[in-house]
Order: sequence, then structure tokens, then C-alpha cells
Amino acid sequence: MNGNQPASTPDLQAILATLSQFTNPAPIPVAQPSETSEQFSTNCYDASQPLPMVPASQSLPAPKPQDPRLRPQSRAATASPKPMIDPATIITWQEGLRCLTKIAAQNAQFAVTIRGMIEDQKKHELRWYADRQALKHVQATHSSASAQAQSILQSLGSTAVRAPAGKQTQSEKNAELAEFDRKIYAAQTSMEAAMSGQLKGLGVPFFGTRPEMVLLAEERGSIAATSVSGPTITESELLALRRKIVGHLEDLYRD
Repeated sequence: MNGNQPASTPDLQAILATLSQFTNPAPIPVAQPSETSEQFSTNCYDASQPLPMVPASQSLPAPKPQDPRLRPQSRAATASPKPMIDPATIITWQEGLRCLTKIAAQNAQFAVTIRGMIEDQKKHELRWYADRQALKHVQATHSSASAQAQSILQSLGSTAVRAPAGKQTQSEKNAELAEFDRKIYAAQTSMEAAMSGQLKGLGVPFFGTRPEMVLLAEERGSIAATSVSGPTITESELLALRRKIVGHLEDLYRD
């Protein structure tokens, strides 16, 4: 009989269990995504995805039109005055009267100038009347005083034939007066032309009317008149308007 017993065989299952502890590490717990991270990942833009379309019903509202009264006004639009009507184009009484009122209000010397013109006209007319009355007095009182009458005519530039030394006949007296009246008329016409130039310079309507707007009376309705564009006026109508506005000026500025 052998007294040595064989050693016991190690348990294979126990050995495998021990090795498995080293080869299979404990799994690392994975953190659960929080609510904040979910929102971030959801809101992140993905370039591979198309842009979202905005429905027509959710489009931005159009801006409301601004009240015109609240809009800033342009300085140039408020600072530029309206252009004044050209007196040379006025051929009606109402427009002429309005224009005259504006001119008189804007020109401080207008009234002074008109009063001076009225005074000069009055002086000339009084002198002409006095000279004519003196001539008639000489003819009536003494026919032989024709030399004195001739000196009066010469003062006016008359070229009348010297009256005879004897008594004048009535026809001779009439001829002498007619010569005097012609000189008075020429002087008056010259004075009116000078005053018309002054009134035109002041801008008074009807004294600087454009020539193309003035027609002869017989031209109204003719072919020549129809070829003129714009309003027109006849010479007689224009003369009547001149006399009317001169009378208006005399009523305003006569002392």
C-alpha cells in the first residue's frame, strides 16, 4: 500500500469566475441628456435640411401708411413764394385790379410817384386852359391886339400866320383858336406818352401789354387772329381799360 495521496484538482469554475472579474470591467454609466441639451440639439441649424417656409397667413404685416400731416415738410417747398402774374399778360379788369393792389402794397414809393404824376398833369392842364382863355379874351376885347395873341401862340411853338393889324374876322379868330388847340393836343399827347411810360415802369396793368396780344378791331375773328395762341384784346378795349385804371388811381391818390 502507497502512503502518498495525489493533490486535489483545482476547481475550474472558480478560476474562470476569478478571471472574469478582470476581463469584464464594470460598464460606465451613461448620463441621460438633460432638457436643456435636448432644446439645444433641437434648435441647432442643420445645413443639410432645407429652410423652413413661412406660411402666407403668418407673413409680417405691411407697415401702416404715415399720416401726411405728420410728415416733415420740405423747407424749399414752404419757403418759395408763388410767382406773381406778369402785368404784361393781364387783359381783364379784375386781374388788373388785383395786380395793382399787390404792386401798391409792395412798393413804398408807388403812392408818392402817382401823386406826383397827378399833380404835374393838373398843373399842365390848368396852364393850357388859362392860355386858351387869355387868347379868347384878347380876341374879344381888342382885335388890334393880335400881336399879343401871336406872342401867346409863339410861346407854344405855333407857326400860325401873323394876324393882320386891323380887326380880325370870325374865321380868322376860329383859325387862330384851332391852331392853339392843335398845339395843346400835341403837348397833351406827349405828356400822356411820358406818363404811360412811367405807369409801365411801375408795373401798372394795361400799360405794358404784349403787342402780340393786341389786335385791331377788324382783326377780331379773322384768320390772323385765330393764328394767335392765347387770349387777345382789341386796341379800343385796351384803351378803355387804361382810362378806367387811371381813373381808379386818381380816386385813390388825388389829394
